[in-house]
Amino acid sequence: MDKRLLLAFVLTAIVIVATPLLFPGANKAPSSRTRTDTALTAARSDSSITAPVSGLSAAARGQSGRNSSALIPISPAAAETTAIATARSTYAFSSRGASPVSVVLDSYPSRRPGRKGQPVQLVSPGSSLWQFRLALGGDTIALDSIAFHGARSHGATDSLRFTTDVLGHPLQLTYTFVPDSFLVRITGNVTGAPQGSALLVGLPRALYSNEPDTLDDIGHLAVSYRPSRGDVKSVAFAKLDSAEVRTEPGPLNWAATRNKYFLVAYRADQGRPFSQLQLQGAPRRGKIAAEARNTVALPIAPDGNVAFDVYAGPQDFERLRRLGSDLDQVNPYGGWLQGVVQPFATIVMKALLWMKHTTQLNYGWVLVLFGVLIRLALWPLNQSAMRTSMKMQRLQPELQAIQKKYGDDPRRQQEAIMRVYKDHGMSPLSPLMGCLPMLLPMPILFALYFVFQNTIEFRGVSFLWLPDISLRDPFLITPLLMGASMFVMSWIGLRGSPPNPQAKMMSYMMPVMFTVFFLNLASGLNLYYAVQNIAALPQQWLLARERMKSGSTLVPSVSGPSPAVRRRS
Repeated sequence: MDKRLLLAFVLTAIVIVATPLLFPGANKAPSSRTRTDTALTAARSDSSITAPVSGLSAAARGQSGRNSSALIPISPAAAETTAIATARSTYAFSSRGASPVSVVLDSYPSRRPGRKGQPVQLVSPGSSLWQFRLALGGDTIALDSIAFHGARSHGATDSLRFTTDVLGHPLQLTYTFVPDSFLVRITGNVTGAPQGSALLVGLPRALYSNEPDTLDDIGHLAVSYRPSRGDVKSVAFAKLDSAEVRTEPGPLNWAATRNKYFLVAYRADQGRPFSQLQLQGAPRRGKIAAEARNTVALPIAPDGNVAFDVYAGPQDFERLRRLGSDLDQVNPYGGWLQGVVQPFATIVMKALLWMKHTTQLNYGWVLVLFGVLIRLALWPLNQSAMRTSMKMQRLQPELQAIQKKYGDDPRRQQEAIMRVYKDHGMSPLSPLMGCLPMLLPMPILFALYFVFQNTIEFRGVSFLWLPDISLRDPFLITPLLMGASMFVMSWIGLRGSPPNPQAKMMSYMMPVMFTVFFLNLASGLNLYYAVQNIAALPQQWLLARERMKSGSTLVPSVSGPSPAVRRRS
């Protein structure tokens, strides 16, 4: 095994082992495996607490001198529930607060124990998809205590209209359900709203987990938002403090709450973006950050109108991409390397989806095909790198002899080394260029790590013996196959190489280390790496034969410089 192949293994190990540590975007689940129901109940027990609005901008607070953080107390009203069934979802709206208390995604089955096979439920029991507050001048009114009158209308699109009166201001909220989508358009009007009024929209305090590993799903809870200028940003619930309100100034195009596979996004009209986003953690039990209290402020127009869209559904790449506004980037990858990793993650997703649509194959076969194609695409670069490595091995005796002979004369040593490179058609940059093919796949490896974390397209996809390629292999076949293929590749790489005890030891250690690292990763990721290794074996074998044909030229000389060097000296 030459040094560059060893370098490739080491770099790949860094990708797998260090990625979760280096990048906060790869949300890790808490180490505790205890049930989270108690923590969720405890976190919801303070649901009467309303996030303060005193930190909002003047547009949200109003212009009066009264303290806008003081909510006007209103006696809770009796609630009636209205069910709305669309082609994709089923909503249950409460007349108290005019908000959905249940959202079911009919085409996505839950995998949570006890609910397996039932449709995905986005809203945690006892909560709602959003909570409205109305900032009228210096008064802030929590609308979840106010009774609304609801009226449903049918037509080309279904709609649901709620009306009420708030401190003498008639309020109207209309929900229009976009056909064959997870999108709801919300328009409203507040008659006589004073200048500087705002509609405060409380994002979901949590999303109900529908995954077999609820702790892992909770570990992915985060709020993402898109400033009008700049990249998409994301803050994990675990990073929010319940004792501190964090303010993100506007204008903001959208804000969203997401977990591993689903999200609820609030997108403002282009002409009237959100003016501010407030982030605050909720009390937690132990280390589990199961809830957060986040609020966006939407200024009310002078005519009393407000409008925004809500997307409550899967993190489906193509569907979010069609919505625009960079919603397909709602889960930014790569942490502090987002600028490098995110574009590659997008390319990888586009390639996988194109292959799926073109071939109509199972995603498992798509991953197999993708792994083979990536290996074939890198074949010329790897070929060049390995042959450069072989040349460098042949040059080592001469270079070592030159270094020994001219050890006290750096200038003559450099001149002699340059002549050796020139005689063999190489340059001093050849060693570096030989390593380049090992570095080029690194962004793809980083991107794949993150893509497999949150790609709903892989969720629930079975392949051969694998019940779900987004989960670990229950039989551990794919990680063992990946480790075995890596060992065979290392063994072939050692053939014809100079004796190297360190390289031989690494050829045994690396496959074992990688197998352990991969045991609990998604079986689809294991499958991809195993295919990559197997597809590399023919190239390794051909180059090993080429190396063996060169025979003794690979054996380092210990008796002094070669005849060519002696003649030049």
